[in-house]
Amino acid sequence: KAALQEALNALVEAKAQGGGVVEAAVKAALSGATLGTLACAVQTEGAVVPSISAINIHRGAEIFEFLRKTSEAYRDKTGSPPRVFLANMGPIPQHKPRADFTTGFFETGGFKVLKNDGFPTVEEAAGAFADSGASIAVICSTDDTYSELVPPLTKLIKDAKPDATVLLAGYPADLVETFRQAGVDDFVHVRANCYELLLKLMKQKGVL
Repeated sequence: KAALQEALNALVEAKAQGGGVVEAAVKAALSGATLGTLACAVQTEGAVVPSISAINIHRGAEIFEFLRKTSEAYRDKTGSPPRVFLANMGPIPQHKPRADFTTGFFETGGFKVLKNDGFPTVEEAAGAFADSGASIAVICSTDDTYSELVPPLTKLIKDAKPDATVLLAGYPADLVETFRQAGVDDFVHVRANCYELLLKLMKQKGVL
C-alpha cells in the first residue's frame, strides 16, 4: 500500500511538472493502481488517496429463500401455500417432461403444485381446474398439440374462473402471439426468469 501511495504521489508530481507522466502512470499501475485511480491522479491537484468500493456480498439463493418464506407465511395465514394446477393434456409420455419442469420451477418458490396423470379432453381439464381451488393453471403438453389444445382450454378455464392466470409450459415462438391473444398470460420455459415470474405471480395473487 505504501508503494502504491508513493507511486500515485509521483504521478501527481510528474503531471504538475509537465513531464514523465506516462512512465509514472505505468509505475503506479504496476504498483496496483486501477484505471479509475490513475484517472483521478492525473485530474486532481495534490496527493491522491486510493479508494475502494465495498462489495455487496450475498448468496444467490437468498432471493428464492425469500419466495419460499413468503409462501410459508401465506400458508400460515390461509391454511395453504399458493397453488398451481397442472393442466396436463394427453397420456403421461405426452405431458410428463414439461409437467416435471413446471413442478420444479414452481416448487423453487414454495408453491404447491397440483399434479395429475393427464386429461383426455379440454373440458375435463378445465373442470378439474375449477374444482382444484387454484387460481393459476399451467397447460403442459407438446408443441405439436398446442395449436389444437391451448385456445379452447384457455377459454374454458377463464370462463369458469375469470381471474385465473393461464400459463403455457414451453415457448413455441411461432405461436406465442396467437396464444397470448387466446388468453395465455405467460410462458414457463428454460429461458424464463424464474424469480421474476414467481414474484410477479405472488404479487398478482395477493401472496406478497
